[in-house]
Amino acid sequence: MVDISIRGELWDDDSADVLRWWGFRDITAPMDIRAALESAGGDEVTVLVNSPGGDMTVGAEIRSILRRYQGKTTALFQGYGASASTLAVSACSVIQSEPGALLCYHNPSGTTDGDFREMRRSAEALRNARDCILEMYTARSGSRSREELISLMDKNIWITPTQAKEYGLIDGIVALEGVTEPEGDPAAFVAAAGRIRLTAAMRERYRRHVAEDREAAARDCEAKRILARLGTLAKY
Repeated sequence: MVDISIRGELWDDDSADVLRWWGFRDITAPMDIRAALESAGGDEVTVLVNSPGGDMTVGAEIRSILRRYQGKTTALFQGYGASASTLAVSACSVIQSEPGALLCYHNPSGTTDGDFREMRRSAEALRNARDCILEMYTARSGSRSREELISLMDKNIWITPTQAKEYGLIDGIVALEGVTEPEGDPAAFVAAAGRIRLTAAMRERYRRHVAEDREAAARDCEAKRILARLGTLAKY
C-alpha cells in the first residue's frame, strides 16, 4: 500500500509553482497527485488528507485523477478536511476519517464587481456551482438526499466524523483503542484563517526569477562552449 498526501490548500499547477518559490510548503496541486499515482503504479493507495480546501475546480480535477486510477483508493481524513478537499477524495473507493477530525461541507463562494445584473449572474453561477458539488457528493451510494445535503452546506459548519458518516459523506471512522472524539463544538478547535493571497506582484517576481535562471543557465552553457572551443584550438 502506498500513502500519498493532500496537505494544505489546493491550487492549480502554475500557481503552486509560484507559491512554492515564495516558500509556501503546505500546498497540493493536481500535478502532485498525478506524479504520486504514476509512482504507485496501480498499487493500492491511501490518500492522507489534512486540508482546508481551496479552488473548487482543482478539487474536481484531483477527484477525476483519483477516479481514473486503476488501483484501489482509500481516503483518510486526519486533522481536518474541508471544502474542495472533500471534493478531491469524493471518488475514492473508500472514504474514512480519524476520530476527532474536523470536516466541513459548504457552498462555493466568490467575488463579483459590477451592477445588479452582474450580481444576479454571479448568484446564478454560484448556485450552479453548488449543484455541481452536489452531483459529486450524491454520486456515492448511501449519501443522504440532495435536500439534506443542501441544508448541511447552507450551515457552513464543522461537523464530526460521526455526523459525516450519518450523511453518507464518509464510509467509516478508523477507531483507535482508547481514543474518543472531542466533546463540544468542533469549530472551537480551529482558528479561522484566510486563503493565501497570490498577488500579481508575486507572479511577476516569480516570472522574473525564472527568466533570470534561464539567462544564467544560457550564459553558463555559452561559457562552457567557449572554453571547449578554446581547448580544442589550443590542442590544434
